[in-house]
Amino acid sequence: MFRIPIIIAFLIAPLQAQIYADFTVSEGGTPLGTFRVLLEHEKAPRTCANFIGLASGKRPWIDVTNGTVRTNRPFYDGLTFHRLIHNFVIQGGSPNGQGTDGPGYTILDEYHPDLRHSSDYVISMAKSGFPNTGGSQFFITLAATPNLNDKHSVFGKVISGTTIIDGFKNASLFPTGAGNKPVTPIVINSVVISGPGYAGFDINAASLRLPHAGGTDMRIARDATAATMTATFDRQPQTDYMFIQSPDLSAWSSPRHILSLDADANQELVITLRPEPKYFLNLATVGYGQVPNATADLVDGSKKLRIKFTSGQYLDLLFDGQGGGTWFDSGSGGGGVITFTNWEDQAGETGVIENSSPIPFAIPLGFLGVTLADFFAPGSDLGLGTWLSFHTETTGWLEETATGPVNRFAFEIIPN
Repeated sequence: MFRIPIIIAFLIAPLQAQIYADFTVSEGGTPLGTFRVLLEHEKAPRTCANFIGLASGKRPWIDVTNGTVRTNRPFYDGLTFHRLIHNFVIQGGSPNGQGTDGPGYTILDEYHPDLRHSSDYVISMAKSGFPNTGGSQFFITLAATPNLNDKHSVFGKVISGTTIIDGFKNASLFPTGAGNKPVTPIVINSVVISGPGYAGFDINAASLRLPHAGGTDMRIARDATAATMTATFDRQPQTDYMFIQSPDLSAWSSPRHILSLDADANQELVITLRPEPKYFLNLATVGYGQVPNATADLVDGSKKLRIKFTSGQYLDLLFDGQGGGTWFDSGSGGGGVITFTNWEDQAGETGVIENSSPIPFAIPLGFLGVTLADFFAPGSDLGLGTWLSFHTETTGWLEETATGPVNRFAFEIIPN
């Protein structure tokens, strides 16, 4: 007599946790309808929190055309799907419609073994060739694309309105031109977040390690004789400072970035060759304090790197601090010596890095080069060159640098 309520409870529980994103889209002003995405917020919480925050306007983002921090403003409304490959993906989320920008920040990648590019209708994050460069751009698959598994962060799937997605597969209905850009703009009119799990999902939880966009106070000094302007500000660690200039608050320069790894209460930013009587500067910030910085001393002899394979087996690399060490493969039970090591912490621990584009993805990133002697057989060595992307202070993903399909394996740093 108690079986039916138990069964009902199991059926209701998953529904109570669901969160949806409803996309209303049009082509050249003609409505195409609404399709619904089920967001996998329990398996991809970081990626979903970022998407929800942008779509709802509940997380701040930066207008990179003028350096203004936008709050309480939905990001996706009015943007286009700027890229369409009819048998592959349709991609959107770029404010300039060219696929070269985003919300002014990037987030850590996020992979889950249950979330695969196994069919059409899958929604996933777009990024550059480097790890941790996703921000606002996303794509929806129009076919199975398994070569994208563990390269791009899957965070949901279209569950209704699939006929709209099916239409994008038809080149005669939605022709494209140079750069695979739709000839007639396909516009995201709105993205509405709803569902019984929405209210209880904390998109600002510290465990998500998301960056935070904001502004900073500046002290301005003007030297008319030298035609310079100096902005002094309190520089904070693991913060990206985006500065953008204008003589008239109308025409703005391209952004430049200062990635700060430590603190300086009197950081100076000097703008030269500005004879105008008035000149304007915006200095937006993105704090990456919750993103782990790659260790600077991986191969100093105090740590062991364990690479974990999906089979449950692992490869241990024990460094000696002298450019060598030993290795052990749990699968074969074999081991040997390491004849070469090279470790490069991509961002470092102190100072600043100035660049024309944001490079905070380098904070959790390091590059490891290593040679394992006699790995396959006596006299047959294994040379490994790979990114290590830290998602906590001691764990993360090993990401091979080859083009095309590559392997992604979890790793752990173990004290020696």
